[in-house]
Amino acid sequence: MSAGHLADLDEHAPVIATGDFNHDGIADVVEPSSNPDTGRHSLTVLLGHTDGTFTRVDSHDPIGDDPTALVVGDFNGDGNEDVIVGDGGGSLVEFLGDGRGNLVRSGAIATLGSVASIARGHFTKSGHLDLVVSDVHSDVGVVLLGDGHGGFQATWTFRLPKIGVEYHIATADFNKDGIPDLAVTSDDDEDYEVLLGTGNGTFSFSSEYSRVRDPNSYCPS
Repeated sequence: MSAGHLADLDEHAPVIATGDFNHDGIADVVEPSSNPDTGRHSLTVLLGHTDGTFTRVDSHDPIGDDPTALVVGDFNGDGNEDVIVGDGGGSLVEFLGDGRGNLVRSGAIATLGSVASIARGHFTKSGHLDLVVSDVHSDVGVVLLGDGHGGFQATWTFRLPKIGVEYHIATADFNKDGIPDLAVTSDDDEDYEVLLGTGNGTFSFSSEYSRVRDPNSYCPS
């Protein structure tokens, strides 16, 4: 392991996430890295220090050929930060943290048509972390409920706003009812949709919180 500055990160890295992987109260960074000799992708954790430098910890377990999204959380309930990596080909692979900055591949938790983005939240009252994934290839968002031990079950899907557009999903409590909601956005236009959480792992479209133009407004006069 060697020390370095955040500027040493690959500026072209497709995805990046933060977490505290060694329980020192200082934010760390996780990102995909590529071996120039083999072309294989793996995960790299950069453990943060108070002086702004980072210690690099490499995982040599493969993550897929086209990593497109990362999400960090304690998915197996052991108190350590874990990582789930989404691939453009649709695989979702889980890596479990040991609390010292090391990540070990646990296995695939699901395979979808594609993965454009992943967000996490407590979508039910179980207390377990759940996931929502944007699957652009299938034009749906997929909700996967966690079992608290690192496993997930796809339980509900919803249609993305437009076919063939890459959408990203974020979670927040927009109506302040204590239940996480979803925001669905894209770089294609300024529209966005908000889906309000019901507390049972499903969501309902909210016209009040969404910004969706009349489809006819896209047509030239």
